[in-house]
Amino acid sequence: MTQQSANNILSEYKKQAGEKQAFSAFVNGVQGQKTAQMAYELKHGIRGSRFDNEDPKEWVKRIRKECTKLGLGGERKKAIVLLRKAIALDENNTMLNLELGDLLSNDDETRVEALKFYMKALRLEPQNSVVYLCIATLMMRMEREAEAIDYFELAAGFDPKNTLATTRMMHLKSQRQDWSFWPKVNQYLKPFVGSKRMGDPFLFLPLIDDGQFQKERSIAMADFAFENKTAGRLQRQKRQAGGKIRIGYFSSDFYNHATMHLMRGVFENHDRDQFQIYVYDYGTNAKDAESMRVRQLADVYHDVAKSTGEAIIDRARNDMLDIAIDMKGFTRGNRLEMFEKRVAPVQITYLGYPGTTGLRAMDYMIGDEVTIPKAKQKHFCEKILYMPNCYQPTDENRFIAETGKTRADHGLPEDAFVFASFNGAYKVTPSEFDIWMELLKEVENSVLWFYVGQRDFSDNLRAEAEKRGVDGSRIIATGRLDPAEHLERMKHADLFLDAFAVNAHTTASEAIWAGVPLVTKLGDQFAARVAGSILTAAGLEDLVTKTPHQYKALALRLASDPAYLSEVKHSVENARSKSALFDSVGYTRDFEALLTKAHEREIAGKSPRHMGLS
Repeated sequence: MTQQSANNILSEYKKQAGEKQAFSAFVNGVQGQKTAQMAYELKHGIRGSRFDNEDPKEWVKRIRKECTKLGLGGERKKAIVLLRKAIALDENNTMLNLELGDLLSNDDETRVEALKFYMKALRLEPQNSVVYLCIATLMMRMEREAEAIDYFELAAGFDPKNTLATTRMMHLKSQRQDWSFWPKVNQYLKPFVGSKRMGDPFLFLPLIDDGQFQKERSIAMADFAFENKTAGRLQRQKRQAGGKIRIGYFSSDFYNHATMHLMRGVFENHDRDQFQIYVYDYGTNAKDAESMRVRQLADVYHDVAKSTGEAIIDRARNDMLDIAIDMKGFTRGNRLEMFEKRVAPVQITYLGYPGTTGLRAMDYMIGDEVTIPKAKQKHFCEKILYMPNCYQPTDENRFIAETGKTRADHGLPEDAFVFASFNGAYKVTPSEFDIWMELLKEVENSVLWFYVGQRDFSDNLRAEAEKRGVDGSRIIATGRLDPAEHLERMKHADLFLDAFAVNAHTTASEAIWAGVPLVTKLGDQFAARVAGSILTAAGLEDLVTKTPHQYKALALRLASDPAYLSEVKHSVENARSKSALFDSVGYTRDFEALLTKAHEREIAGKSPRHMGLS
């Protein structure tokens, strides 16, 4: 069969099945025959070596573009098959080997094979910066972080403009409290300023507190990964008037995760007479207590972990959602490609990522007057739905364990003043740490209780303390605990010291729930204003500062004035029962009112706009 005759058959099928189903109908019609193989190869342009007169670079570019599209749509297996066939025709093509390695690196069971293709690319082009970037990223996914850092540095060495390599290197070093790169951080970030350079948006958050910069990174990523066009109104059959508003929550975090710790109260308090709740879970299919609870609370629960993006979109559209809520943004495991194609008439990003998605098809973002004052609306592609108190929900029934453990059980001196940092270690930079060390110098018999997570690099932190003239033994590391025991542990701290560019989020409300005062500093970007929002909603505005000097002065006063500290702790205790922050029912009613306004505006045929509750 010639290429022309195959195309003629394909053309006939297009008339019968329509453009979207044309190729699948064609292949199904010749299943088991040699023409099916030919159809596949003709479809993707790999029949022979290339189409006649096609430039080799353009051929590779087209294959890679098709594979990227398949991968983003959750069809990695199809993309892998396509790349294997392409490599069989051009086995010494560096970029095809890298592309296949990238796809294989997404799954634990194929990562060793991914490394094989990366190493082949390295043999082909031993000075190619992109090859070292790919190997380093694989090492990072395999949690071989020291090796990853070495490869990222090699990538940057071969090409100083490889900004992905430098940002990922800085992130990994930050997790290890290795701040050797910090004197050059502005130099590393300079190529991004005012540009469309692509980089992982999440990784920039602790490196620079700049809302406009973060918006540029999100748009650059969205433009790179998607067509990122403004999605028109979703055309579909109208449902019967007066029915419940259908809300779909999309996430991979419906398990024992910070998002669920916050959202449980909302799921439990949704007004089921007015709303119908759908859950689209594309996570790891965990079966812990949080996961089982959300399954019980949802009216409709869909396990879509193994579904393609197109399949999830079709399911959501068939469910006839009124509102789709993305709870991931640019965090690991996101599926933003579905929202780019529109899964519901109203699309909202919420809670998971502290910044804009950069998606032109995302209608709204949930915020509040502290996290997104009017002057900072320009840093978001979405219109803002303003919660009247705090954008962040809380669960007013969070359980605090009662194990009876003492300070000594946690390695703390019984009579010391305990400063605490329970933020993720990557959030902490020399900017905060310098102030913390000054506080340790000025407050006698004080220690810093530092959360290290799963990996303890506290020796690096102690070395940094020694550089600043503080005995390293005054840094006391602590790791992960069960959520209830973590809340109990926090009670042994005297004062929580917040990070600057990326504040405490869930951890901030946990500290207040545990009765621990928290000092924060308002910054520019959303992530740098979250703790300020939480404290304000708790009626604790006096703990919100605006400059590093004010931050230090307030922390020092709290550590040096027992009467003042006691007064503040009393206010923190009152916040649990008397503040808007821990009113799950009130929060849910406000949240529902905002969703209803967005829904009614869409029904009226009006464009999204910034809205609050009047």
